[in-house]
Amino acid sequence: MAAQPLLLQPEPTGSAQPAPADRPAPVRPLLPGFVTPAELAESAAPTQSWAILGVQALGFTDYALTRMIGRFCGTGILVRLSGGRGHVLAPAGDRQQALRLARRMRAELGDAVWISVTWRPFQELAGGVREAEDILRIVCALGRQPGVHQLDDVAVEFAVVSNPEVSRRLTALIEPVVSRPELLRTLEALIAADGNRARAAADLVIHRSTIDYRLGRIEALTGHSPVRVRGLQTLCTALAAHTLARPRSASASDR
Repeated sequence: MAAQPLLLQPEPTGSAQPAPADRPAPVRPLLPGFVTPAELAESAAPTQSWAILGVQALGFTDYALTRMIGRFCGTGILVRLSGGRGHVLAPAGDRQQALRLARRMRAELGDAVWISVTWRPFQELAGGVREAEDILRIVCALGRQPGVHQLDDVAVEFAVVSNPEVSRRLTALIEPVVSRPELLRTLEALIAADGNRARAAADLVIHRSTIDYRLGRIEALTGHSPVRVRGLQTLCTALAAHTLARPRSASASDR
């Protein structure tokens, strides 16, 4: 089922009187699927700006991951997880505070975790959640190493696939590869190995001649050589476009 839209509204103040002009009325996001860890529920407070973290963690149950995040993120956080993947919203005064929080989360959770981070004022929170999710999906689709990732890290791919016409053409370009599992795994392994064929073959536990054959098939199907820097970059971007063209719930469930 597709994720429900984010619903944002001011928190009731109990009075019809407007807030003073120099102090905006407190607001709280009402986000379907997000919860506040029980031990922090009473102390949770409204905030005007948020760190938005996309999380993909291996080796954790959702319950354990939520409790760990609650312990070191502090009060007022909101969490939405499914299968070790989801989003964390935490009060943050600026982008640097959001980045520090993401790096601390990475240190606490260990090596097998991918975190995307952005920051938004309350009014732009829904867009921030979408951006954090798209960054995470691109990072995972391109086989990037675990760690903290920002928009700048995938700016080229993000900008290209944000153009609907270019995105459609790239999606069509990579479709013959995506529809052949052995070729898709080979391309993903080559991307993860930064174009090193020997390392990719070792990761796939196949002979060097086998990977060369598969890469030749990819070139024949797409017109772009994955053994050349420009060709591999084009195929990387096309793979990101294909990932983002799929429903968010579907791509999340694949990993």
